[in-house]
Amino acid sequence: MKKQRWVLLFVLLSFSAISFAQGLGDIVGTVSDPSGALLAGAKITAVEIGTGLARTTTADTQGYYVITALKPSRYTVTIESAGFRTEKQEITLLADQSLTVNGHLQLGTPTEVVEVTGSSVQVDTSTSTLKNVVEQTRITELPLNGRNAATLTLTTAGSVQGPSGGADQGTTKTFPGAVTLNVNGARQNQISYQLDGGNYVDEYTNVNQPFPNPDALQEFSIQTSNYSAEYGQNAGAVVNVITKSGTNALHGSAFEFVRNAVFNARNWAAPLTLPNGSPTKDMGRDQLKRNQFGGTIGGPIIKDKTFFFSSYQGTRLRNLGGVTQTTVPTVAQRATAADPAVINLLKGIPLGDVNGKLSFAKPDHQDFHDLLGKVDHVLTEKDRFSVRYAYDRFSKLAVFDPANFLTYTDGSTITSQNILLHESHVFNPHLLNDARFSYSREKASRGPAANAISVADLGVALPYEPVKAIQQIRVNGGFSFGDNPPASFVRNNFSWSDDVSWVISKHEVHYGGTLERSRVDLDNKFFQPAEFSFDGFANLMAGKLTDYSGNPAFRQGAGEFKNNRNTFAGLYIQDNVKVNRRLTVNLGLRWEPGRAQRELKNRWTQFRLPDLIAGAHSTVFPNAPAGLFFPGDAGFPNNGLRDSMNNFAPRLGFAWDVFGDSKTSLRGGSGIFYDTRISGMNNNRFVDSTPFSPQLFLQTGAVGASPGTFADPLCTQAATQTAQKCTSQTAAYPFPAAFPPPKNAPFRQSDLYLGWDPNHKWQVPTIYNWNLVLERQLPASFLVRAGYVGSHTSHLGETVNQDPCVPSATVTCTGAIRRLNLVKPAADVSFGDLQLVPYDVNSSYNSLQLTAERRAKSLTITGSYTWSKSIDDLPPGQGLYGFDANYSARP
Repeated sequence: MKKQRWVLLFVLLSFSAISFAQGLGDIVGTVSDPSGALLAGAKITAVEIGTGLARTTTADTQGYYVITALKPSRYTVTIESAGFRTEKQEITLLADQSLTVNGHLQLGTPTEVVEVTGSSVQVDTSTSTLKNVVEQTRITELPLNGRNAATLTLTTAGSVQGPSGGADQGTTKTFPGAVTLNVNGARQNQISYQLDGGNYVDEYTNVNQPFPNPDALQEFSIQTSNYSAEYGQNAGAVVNVITKSGTNALHGSAFEFVRNAVFNARNWAAPLTLPNGSPTKDMGRDQLKRNQFGGTIGGPIIKDKTFFFSSYQGTRLRNLGGVTQTTVPTVAQRATAADPAVINLLKGIPLGDVNGKLSFAKPDHQDFHDLLGKVDHVLTEKDRFSVRYAYDRFSKLAVFDPANFLTYTDGSTITSQNILLHESHVFNPHLLNDARFSYSREKASRGPAANAISVADLGVALPYEPVKAIQQIRVNGGFSFGDNPPASFVRNNFSWSDDVSWVISKHEVHYGGTLERSRVDLDNKFFQPAEFSFDGFANLMAGKLTDYSGNPAFRQGAGEFKNNRNTFAGLYIQDNVKVNRRLTVNLGLRWEPGRAQRELKNRWTQFRLPDLIAGAHSTVFPNAPAGLFFPGDAGFPNNGLRDSMNNFAPRLGFAWDVFGDSKTSLRGGSGIFYDTRISGMNNNRFVDSTPFSPQLFLQTGAVGASPGTFADPLCTQAATQTAQKCTSQTAAYPFPAAFPPPKNAPFRQSDLYLGWDPNHKWQVPTIYNWNLVLERQLPASFLVRAGYVGSHTSHLGETVNQDPCVPSATVTCTGAIRRLNLVKPAADVSFGDLQLVPYDVNSSYNSLQLTAERRAKSLTITGSYTWSKSIDDLPPGQGLYGFDANYSARP
């Protein structure tokens, strides 16, 4: 049955589509004679000025017309009818815009042409969608730090810069330039990004892939409230990025931007002299050096038929990070070092001043490459085809200085590629099909410098040390250094979409859908190099591994490996009904199945409290504590969570031309929006937990699992056993770990376990959105807008600890008195934290949004003010993806 559903979906997609959802626009309007009577049968032609490509339609019996699915550009619109003069005007159509161009024809002959000079800003009289378009002028002329056009999304009413919440994973996983955007109360990972209509979402955390450089962009739109049923997968805003195309004229540009100490301003607090009295370099100005250079070129390959456009931007950044001060052992303390591995370690720790204070800075070398190429071709009078390729590469230099281990820093290389194929076919002036295929791939690779060492090179005896890297060496009250070991994070997305746009009398109908295949693959040597802790310099000199402040004395892990696969799909129908000359009603319905993440190796767990109480154990891994189950156990759902297939999202809106002159509109609507694009990182904790990726913890005072010394952490030598009062851990050492894990895989005491809510299927995060907006066009090309925008979100995930201690003002929480350990079978290993993610958090958002804008050749102004209140019951500091340690206060 499940297979039949997906076959049916594919068949439907073969005959349907998604065009208006790709950043295209419409030109709509009515045609009337001098008396105001509507003219049926008038011919309307829109000619793209740069290429000469034309689209034609005719007005219906009510004088109404629509030209759908036009790419954002400048057009000449002509309106002609027998017995009347031809009316002509130039207009600019923006991304996702429904532009009203009314015709008021005068008596005469069609050979007489009336040039109309219209306003460059038009009131929206046909949709209930709230949106903002950042056009080419603002993209290229506004000052942008690092020339990152994505930051201009923050110029939209209702949008604010949100905390990362885990959405931006830093320069070893996320391509630099990602924005963590909150729009009308939606989360940072609920924004949909599209590049020329193709998916442009980072599959790992659902942030944006890198925007092309500003000189390569035509414009981009941000739809923030009550967008039509064409859009789905993400429930927040929709950002459509449109790249430039070639025209019949050959155009090019070249640029270079430089920032260095010659031009940099001096921070008011920067010292002019060093402590020894000598002057600071460049009089204290910061040492950031950034050079950005490149150019664009575009034009015809075959005039009026084939066009090309390409761009390149390179960025070189060199900087010295902020000065870090730490404490290192003094000469006297170093003289007491007895552990041979510690003695070798101290050779790479520079001496500080007489008090052991040391200041140092880490160099920062980054390079970026941004390349884009695009070809548009007219196949026939009714068929157009385009192909576009975008390539971005980021690299950051790893640092390892044998004379100063404290500067140890990972390097990384991230590549982002996106390919789009787009074909449109005009059956007749009222029926158009638009089809797209896109493929995007991001690969982030990180790791230490080629000359980096491992702890084995310092004399640490570990049987399993497969990579040359240092994870972490830390001293309480002193220095720490290390970084993540080698890893790769690969994301692939294949997207097919197709749309039919059909104008039938008063109905402008769009129907179609999209189908995406998502892959996220991790190969992460997480914790394989091990981490070591020392509680103070005295323990360091003796080589005694010791816990402090929640840091274990010793920890080593098997790594983090996973292979996620998912399918995102949606079908929709949208009908924009022209009820009369002044009123348009927008009706839409979208079906969007929510499928649980599929992991190829089935690395999932599930906890069921009734089975713990009953003492029921897994048959797949019998050593697991009661109540904990795995794929293959009775009652275990596929992928650990049941699918949610009945997600139907209605959309309703209206637009009223208040006075009938297209200068004042009252618009409003509401809709349901599902966030079915589950992120690729939300199951990380599953795949790096026992038994799929075992870890070895050695902690001070742990019975049978206390640590040895830095040189002998597993306590294999008699001298270590005597000094540390520890026992050999050779028999308990689980590395290299076998996969798949054997049936008798061991489970350690007080381990972390986790699972989805076993009582429900996946409850897809859902946003209920509504707005009411008054819009007015003023003289001098100004447009003002005032509106109320609200939303309510249900089924946000939270992390709940199912194994807390009973609250007490006098009793210290220990493993023995945790809630689950009080009822577990006596022979079972004890539980540590047990993380459960139910989708039961709600949020609400209410706002007043005011906007004023002016778009003209001489002066462009955009301003907005948002007065809003957003409330949710998610615990403060908890991340977006669940399974973190900032627990809900509820047991």
